Amino acid sequence: MTNWPNPFIEQRADPFILRDGSDYYFIASVPEYDRLEIRRADSLEGLRAADPVVVWRKPKTGPMSELIWAPEIHRINGKWYIYFAAAHTRTLDKLNMFQHRMFALECADADPLTGVWTEKGQIKTPFDTFALDATTFYHQGKQWYLWAQKAPDIAGNSNIYLAELENPWTLKGEPVRLSKPEYDWECRGFWVNEGPAVLAHGG
Repeated sequence: MTNWPNPFIEQRADPFILRDGSDYYFIASVPEYDRLEIRRADSLEGLRAADPVVVWRKPKTGPMSELIWAPEIHRINGKWYIYFAAAHTRTLDKLNMFQHRMFALECADADPLTGVWTEKGQIKTPFDTFALDATTFYHQGKQWYLWAQKAPDIAGNSNIYLAELENPWTLKGEPVRLSKPEYDWECRGFWVNEGPAVLAHGG
């Protein structure tokens, strides 16, 4: 087993790595929370020294103008997508929570580091509440979307939800709640279920 140095890449929160063909792609939250940048290498170790390439910067105003958090990069049907959370303000809402919503970018070019990224807008859910940590996966012929969100009628910061995608930035049908914070280890300080990830076995 390889012993990786820790931290693997400094000053990067919410890290995500995608393997596409023979290349590895790394994306994460940056300390300034103001941009999205991608690293690419032909090995995991190579990501440490790979130069980050900025592919998007937040606007000065609007729903994506503050606190760019928790990005992930995915390739769906030959196009690249970045899912991320952003807010329009750093002010907390009436529930004393950050005001993040989920957004998507699309790149139709072969190279996501040099291609053009297009804003696809907010990924709307039934609740207009704090939401983040989105990921996506393909299973049994369908593309799925998995994320964390605050439900107005459930105590705590966030629960985990799942929904099928109509397209990479639009939900299809009603989401299903997979979990909510209810065990002691989920309720220390904050009641939180977030950061969902998919482990696929056998294809």
